[in-house]
Amino acid sequence: PAVLCLLLSGIAVFAAVRNGRVPSVQRPYRDLRASEITFAAVRLTPPDKTVRIVECRELADYLKEVVIYQRDNSYKEYSGQAVTFMLTLEDGTQTEIMAYNPFLVIDGVGYKTKYEPCEALSNYANRLLNEENAPVILDEPPALAVVSAETSAGALLGTYSWQSSSHDGEVLGMEADSAHPLDCREQMVCLDTTEETALLQFQEPPDGVVNVRCWSDAHWSKPSAESEAVTVRGDEIQLKKGGYIYEVLAEWETKGGCGGGTASYSFYIKYE
Repeated sequence: PAVLCLLLSGIAVFAAVRNGRVPSVQRPYRDLRASEITFAAVRLTPPDKTVRIVECRELADYLKEVVIYQRDNSYKEYSGQAVTFMLTLEDGTQTEIMAYNPFLVIDGVGYKTKYEPCEALSNYANRLLNEENAPVILDEPPALAVVSAETSAGALLGTYSWQSSSHDGEVLGMEADSAHPLDCREQMVCLDTTEETALLQFQEPPDGVVNVRCWSDAHWSKPSAESEAVTVRGDEIQLKKGGYIYEVLAEWETKGGCGGGTASYSFYIKYE
């Protein structure tokens, strides 16, 4: 009975905060227990990455110390890094808590907050992201930028096959087809370079680059043209002289419910 009362009390606090009513005790998560959290993740913006939180004890400890004051939605006028914690509780309740000093935003409602506990949440989130092999959640294929001669261009996402998991553990599959790279001239920006190599900078590094191929720009709008193989060394590709359309196929392993699959990207480079 005592445990049940504690759980019901915690749920009541969450409900009050979600409805924009600050309870008399201004520490809305003071009774939160790690065992109540069935799923947790945090999104950091920038750099626009989401990390799954496997062990929730430390998160619960930080949230217990959070203090909120009066309601204040002027956080929308501020700029800086926001860290948003996404929680699913054992009763099915889902909530989002954004630490955005000097504000704490709970399910879209902003409050002025005590500086130190909010800063501790932000530091905790960045520490999770910077850990080796951090479990970054990939709901969709990461973006790719191509860099050569200190110039960067975004690659065009093509065909992909992807899997991700919802907060309740349901596996979501996505299949997307696209036009052939030689039929995408209007969607590509030409990257001009005098260097013989280009660097592939993925928003989240893949587990492997499956292959890279290219076509001369003399074959625009001729998808039946035969492709040429491209030499790859790690995250660097060898460019061919002249104008070429390149296609990269990369793979991310699906592990720990964080999402993954294969995706193709295309881009246009002129190397003189």
